[in-house]
Amino acid sequence: MAQFLGRDQLESTLHSSMDLSHSDIKGLEGELKVGDLLAKHLPEDTYVIAHPSIGKYDPDFLIISPRYGFRLLEVKNWSINNISNVYSNGAMRIASIDQTRNPLNQVKKHIDEFNGYLKSLKISNLGDSYKLVGFGVIHIGFKKLDMQQKISDWNSMNRESFFKHHLFADQLNNNLDYLLEKATKYPYYDRRVMLSAATLQQIVESVTISDEITYDNSQEVSEKLNKFDEKITELEKHIETIQVGNQEEIKEPVSPLPTPIKPETENTGKVTGTRQGRDQQKKNKLKIVLPAVVIVVLGIGASWFFLPSVKSDTTKQTELAQTTKQTKEIQENQDTQDEQPVNSNTEDRNNAIEPTVSNPTYTNVTDLTTNAKLGDYVELKATVLQFTYDQGSGTKFIILSDGQTQMDAVIFKGTDVPFINQGETYTFKGEYNEYKGKKELIANSVE
Repeated sequence: MAQFLGRDQLESTLHSSMDLSHSDIKGLEGELKVGDLLAKHLPEDTYVIAHPSIGKYDPDFLIISPRYGFRLLEVKNWSINNISNVYSNGAMRIASIDQTRNPLNQVKKHIDEFNGYLKSLKISNLGDSYKLVGFGVIHIGFKKLDMQQKISDWNSMNRESFFKHHLFADQLNNNLDYLLEKATKYPYYDRRVMLSAATLQQIVESVTISDEITYDNSQEVSEKLNKFDEKITELEKHIETIQVGNQEEIKEPVSPLPTPIKPETENTGKVTGTRQGRDQQKKNKLKIVLPAVVIVVLGIGASWFFLPSVKSDTTKQTELAQTTKQTKEIQENQDTQDEQPVNSNTEDRNNAIEPTVSNPTYTNVTDLTTNAKLGDYVELKATVLQFTYDQGSGTKFIILSDGQTQMDAVIFKGTDVPFINQGETYTFKGEYNEYKGKKELIANSVE
């Protein structure tokens, strides 16, 4: 039986929090059930840690094994009847909220942070820690057979890749350790360094449990956030209209302000139609409308202050409330790029594809190296022959191939790309360049 760290915090959150929604309670109950099964069926030299503090966001579980390293796990307590479509990249269409969620992408976001955490421990004999980190999603709400029926028309390669990183309620048994060992993009023979007892103990002692266990956001809070964004958008448009002097937006008549007495009385009938008179009316209206707008904004801000601070599938709600509408739209566009389905309809595919850009597109490396010019921003579809991660610089080095021609590609630290598997085909976008006499692609987007 493995050692389960953080169980008390999970149970305390479930029983002590008064503002949990039904979905929050269901999620926490699922995590407790999974944690107990992991501890029951994994060997005694293995650690199961709930919500470890390893970065900006904490994963549901971290597994530490002396045989295969680390596994980051996300738990979902969804109903199979509520999943209307499943995509080859792990995304699922949730019928009740008419949204697509990708729990696999959610857990992948923890990998780089956890690798940085491991490097901060400065363990000399850990080796290439990046290759020791695997990931997966555990669906506690249904069985593997239920999912097999959903994706029965997939080809064998897509099914194998999907089930490599997705586990189900009926698989949480004595075979669990073997399944977790396979949940990595690096084959077993590529792993050069195992965890010694001393190294494992040093890592376990350094990991702390999150002080605030977060959970999936309820639909009610999500709706409030959407309404808040809508109101802010309306106010921004209204203020912009006032600033450019569009008087049609002012619905109520504004009483004229008293004018100071001057030595000589002016002809107000003539002034009203003049440019000076219209400017004066505009200033008077702004003095009344702008304070009213400020009061409305402060009112919305005050109501927002009392919204519960919870964590969504992709980020914490407190951070969502602080982001601008423009940042939110950019994030949504990035998430949409990940959803390229196998079992999707035409509408889903259209939503997942970027607008066409007028840059050269190549379907193989040979065409690119033959026709592209240095400095071109290109789009290339190619297979990853080799993937290397440099711990010091955070740079990813890739060798691309079309079966005949090979070419180097580089992804610098800070570039947001999906988890890249050797042997899989991706679409790379970036600048065709040359480094030390050798052609390469500096990628800033991978799909």
